[in-house]
Amino acid sequence: MKQLSLTIAFFLGVLSSTLAQPLTFGQQSIGISIGIPSMYDHAYTKQSPAISALYEYGISDKIGIGYIGVGGLLSLAGGEYNAPILSQSVSYKLSQTLIGPRAAYHFDMVDLTGNKDWQNLDVYSGAFLGLKFESAKYTEPNTSKKLKNNNTKLVTDLFAGIRYAFTPHIGAFGEIGFGVSYLSVGVSFRF
Repeated sequence: MKQLSLTIAFFLGVLSSTLAQPLTFGQQSIGISIGIPSMYDHAYTKQSPAISALYEYGISDKIGIGYIGVGGLLSLAGGEYNAPILSQSVSYKLSQTLIGPRAAYHFDMVDLTGNKDWQNLDVYSGAFLGLKFESAKYTEPNTSKKLKNNNTKLVTDLFAGIRYAFTPHIGAFGEIGFGVSYLSVGVSFRF
């Protein structure tokens, strides 16, 4: 029993000393998140959460107080709202897909603060530029004819986030922004 306890303590010590934060040159990260979509075009009565998949690759050695990562994002969300047309209420159902590149600057908080308590945290901020594909479906009130409308828009986002590493490869993260999601939380995997 004593050997098992020592072995577990040893591995926990190794894990805690190798939680390499932030994303550095050559590291890759994938993540899945759920969030509050920033579908600000309409007053929605119902909304589905934004489900996003992210990928990032560390492209730089340390620059200033951190590292640069680039990658991409794919996000899906939907909503429904009612609009008055000629004294009748029409229900619109919308779905949106966002896709595009994003870049982030990962701050080396241990080096910046001189405090090893930051070793499990990756603090970052960045920008996204992509396309938003929208699809709207509704029924015309007078004829009951089902109509569909598709749009494509350019969308930008500035975001800030924090990732907590449970192990060197698995972590949880949260982000705030305005172009993709106002607030999202998720899980990430590094390799």
